[in-house]
Amino acid sequence: MKSIFTLVFCFSVSSLFAQSFSSPESVEYDVANGRYLVSNRGAVKSIQSVIPGQAPTLFTSNVTSPAGLEILGSKLWVCDGGRMKSYDLTTGALVNNINVGATFLNGVTSDGSQFLFVSDFTAKQIYRINTVTEAFNVMVANTVSTPNGMWYDGVNNRLIFVNWGASSAIKAVSLIDSTVSTITPTSLGNCDGIGKDAAGNYFVSAWNTQSINKFDNSFVSLGSVVTGLNNPADIYYNTLNDTLAVPNSSNNTVTFHFLGSSLALSENVDDFTLDVYPNPGNSDGTISYTLGESSQVEFIIYGLDGTSILKRTASYQEKGVNSIHLKEDNLPTGEYLYSILTSKGLFRGKFTIL
Repeated sequence: MKSIFTLVFCFSVSSLFAQSFSSPESVEYDVANGRYLVSNRGAVKSIQSVIPGQAPTLFTSNVTSPAGLEILGSKLWVCDGGRMKSYDLTTGALVNNINVGATFLNGVTSDGSQFLFVSDFTAKQIYRINTVTEAFNVMVANTVSTPNGMWYDGVNNRLIFVNWGASSAIKAVSLIDSTVSTITPTSLGNCDGIGKDAAGNYFVSAWNTQSINKFDNSFVSLGSVVTGLNNPADIYYNTLNDTLAVPNSSNNTVTFHFLGSSLALSENVDDFTLDVYPNPGNSDGTISYTLGESSQVEFIIYGLDGTSILKRTASYQEKGVNSIHLKEDNLPTGEYLYSILTSKGLFRGKFTIL
């Protein structure tokens, strides 16, 4: 069996470029352009473009009070006071400016297609916005708690949101009937952002502990994974490189934390091998893998932003060659991530459908 080790590092875009950030609030990764986008709510209100290790540059200053960010297609959507605005990712030009009439739009997520789901921090509401027609409605009129960061969990047909305040519970909204339920109570306070890795683990930022806290896919707490932060706001987990981006709103920095949560696909561990063919290919492609021993297998396909698109679980698969055929899933043209979880660990990769 090959030796596997994990390298952990933290890189901070801070001292040299600290003046570029002004109370950074939210981070989003722009896959097409290989950069992070950061909203700033302080004295200098803007969206900055950031490549780790390089000086941030201005994406747009045409904002009033920017908070949560979400990329959908070729646009960056921004929570800006009571409005949802979108900007062209190539030019930075304002495209949409939807007056939702909200008090303080804060956290935002999407279904990866055309709908945004947005929390109103002050009014304790959640909105659904159709980005094609610009129609919107109040999906949840009263969350009771103060909603902050949002996550779209398409596999389980729900939204997940974290909350501000002491001992903040993690909650869910059913996409079927808009009912709100508590997933799990926590001892965390002033929870701001939520992200997810390719293995299905969730990460939540909390101001009371100045940390990022990890939960498994059943929301069992796995403890803190990053500590010593400075009011960590709306985080982003980059599944392409297992890196967590954290805006530290109180000291005007954005820090990047490599968590190394999965094994490299180039490794064959105990006779486990994996292949995608053709890659790139069409929607008739196949993911083939060999098990060194019988195992339960969980297979998930994600968008490049980490949003889960589909999941298949087999309670038992025989030792030897097994295959997953993509034809029945009708995946549109684009790039995707996948993960296969077996008794030997987590194996990930990327494939393209032309």
